[in-house]
Amino acid sequence: MKRILVIDESEVVRETLALILGREFSVVKRLLGTAGFSLADTGADVDLMILGVNPGLRSEAGKLLRFAAQVPCAVLFLVDSRSATKLIEERETVGCLAKPFNPYELKQKVGTLLARTAVLPRAQPLPVNRNNQLASRYLTFPFLTRTAACLVHRFASTRLPVLISGEIGCGQERVIRGMRATAEDAVPYFFVNAAEIDGDYLAEKHAQLSWQSGHAASFFAVEDIDKLPVSGQSALLNFIQELDSAPLNCRVLATSKVDLLERVYQGDFLEGLYYRIATLTLKLPPLRDRRDDIPAIVDWFAHHYSHLLELDEVTFSVSAKEQLCNYLWFGNLNEMETVVARTLALRRKSKIEAADLVFDFSDAIGPQQLSDFERLISAEESELATAGGVRSWRSPRKSPTDAPSQVNGNGKGAELKVLIHELAHEMKNPMVTIKTFAQLLGDRYQDENFRERFQEVVGGDIERMDDLLEVMIEFADFSQPNVNRVSLEERLRSSVDEVGSECAKRQAFVRWQGNEFGQPILADEGQLAYILKNVLLAILSQVKMGSEVNIDVAGQGTAVISYSREGARMASITQYLGSPSEGTGESILPLRLMLAKQLVERNGGGMAIDSSDSEKEILRMEFPIA
Repeated sequence: MKRILVIDESEVVRETLALILGREFSVVKRLLGTAGFSLADTGADVDLMILGVNPGLRSEAGKLLRFAAQVPCAVLFLVDSRSATKLIEERETVGCLAKPFNPYELKQKVGTLLARTAVLPRAQPLPVNRNNQLASRYLTFPFLTRTAACLVHRFASTRLPVLISGEIGCGQERVIRGMRATAEDAVPYFFVNAAEIDGDYLAEKHAQLSWQSGHAASFFAVEDIDKLPVSGQSALLNFIQELDSAPLNCRVLATSKVDLLERVYQGDFLEGLYYRIATLTLKLPPLRDRRDDIPAIVDWFAHHYSHLLELDEVTFSVSAKEQLCNYLWFGNLNEMETVVARTLALRRKSKIEAADLVFDFSDAIGPQQLSDFERLISAEESELATAGGVRSWRSPRKSPTDAPSQVNGNGKGAELKVLIHELAHEMKNPMVTIKTFAQLLGDRYQDENFRERFQEVVGGDIERMDDLLEVMIEFADFSQPNVNRVSLEERLRSSVDEVGSECAKRQAFVRWQGNEFGQPILADEGQLAYILKNVLLAILSQVKMGSEVNIDVAGQGTAVISYSREGARMASITQYLGSPSEGTGESILPLRLMLAKQLVERNGGGMAIDSSDSEKEILRMEFPIA
């Protein structure tokens, strides 16, 4: 005999249905919302559920249909009027009947639904994610601190409620999924957003939990419980109390992005609810308090996404990790994961340098821009003298008076485009950082650590942009060279003294080779000073920490500077465009070197860079001899 479960608040409706259907079917009656409503109590599977819908639930038609799709039997909804039947779409195992109804109409609906279920496969319980190994990795170091990882494993072995708090992006929701993955069996899992909670919503969830009561346990997780309105707080407290009093074996977990106890003291959060959900508490620290863990976290994300993107194992250079450690992660783990995944997807390299990092997706170059850049490279190929691993921007030695005009010709127009790209890149990252700080200033100004970090980072970025603008303005003020006899070595030593503070920051020291002063060169003394200073500053921005810079001016009119690089060129535009020239020995100069190169050529000289050695770079400048 087919079994029918009747659930309605009205005893009259329940008894009437039992009398009409009782001769043909086995009818079980339950009161909606009580602890007695459980599929397990029927002693066998139910073939049809008849559910009375309150007038207040008519606006929740979508939720009713989702509920019907999750239960393992056909469902017939009883609504308060015929107009309400139009709100619920009838399906193979879902029907709708308006009150008052006649017995013949009721039997017709019941017979149709039972006939359909006889030829359709039985619906399965709520889908369960069985990829436990993937989810449980979020309970380990380095995703969590070692202390938090130890605590969460202890919490996972209990049945007590857990409140997991932390700033935005600290991984609260993933920790909950990881805790559920540690369960011995695949169990039902309900993840709800606090903003959706009201009495009707919780009644629906209570019904779903009742249908799943045959399982050993279930999880009910509330996301962003701090956003729960006062009315929803009372409803949730009553819901949890019902779960405790009913044999549903359901564990309650919750996440929060604020200090809920402080909300309790302020009168904004229900004290009884707080102590119900905060039996066990786990606070996840922000990344700014985990700076020592950041290199390990980066490697952890890189390992995961290198496999996901079908790449060889990807590593991050020392300079890249240093930049990641110095970034203030407003989105914490979520933001870092996004940056790592985005960088790997766009760069597709086995080693990521600092210049490769993509913090803002707007840094990525679209197909049209890439095509423009490829045409730009092709236009400049005639000017690039490449021999083996030597990337050369070298012009034939000529008199400064023979130097071409810098404002005419297609080649110079192309160089201007590259110059604009470089300047935009140099300015982009500091501006993004300052904009982000400005957006958070109102909310976090009272945070002393935030104010100190704001002053440090924003002050440094503004100083950097100001310095770049000064470099550009000074370059723009130069006219045709006023050539004089100048001692290259004497001018170079003076420039080394001028950048002494930058040498100290990088803990680098200069080693001079050759003791004889060479023959004087012909150059504009002011422009030569600008060239040498910016060449040295560009080198010091890339030199390996604590290494030496070798300078040799023994050749006639030639200066050779060699040094060990920390990583790839920090400002190479090809790194950001993904140009095909990358890896073939050709690239565009960083901004300071690009401007210096322009002035070297304007003074009749040339510049070449040999990067054939993967760790060492040699820069060579030549000037006309007096």
